[in-house]
Amino acid sequence: MRFIVRQPNGRLAVYSTVVSGLVLHDATLDEVVEEAAEFARRIALPNSRPEQTAEHIQTVRETVRRNATYVLDGEPHRAYEYPMSWQDVEAVAAAEAEGH
Repeated sequence: MRFIVRQPNGRLAVYSTVVSGLVLHDATLDEVVEEAAEFARRIALPNSRPEQTAEHIQTVRETVRRNATYVLDGEPHRAYEYPMSWQDVEAVAAAEAEGH
């Protein structure tokens, strides 16, 4: 799963539970949206029709824009059942650094 997180400087980051780390940081709203669209494009099913893929990517853009706006507005709970904070991201990184 991917979580959009607001950094202390007000910019956005994207944390992935799959890679246990940030896949994007110091980003604007538009950069988060485009990164998500590109990710959706990369993982699209090879047998999907182009119009299906385009529709899916548009849905991803809309969802990510909405969720990122909630995060920027200080309401990440509207985007995620269990949102992550920047402090959560730092804690996970520290725990992983201690474990290695």
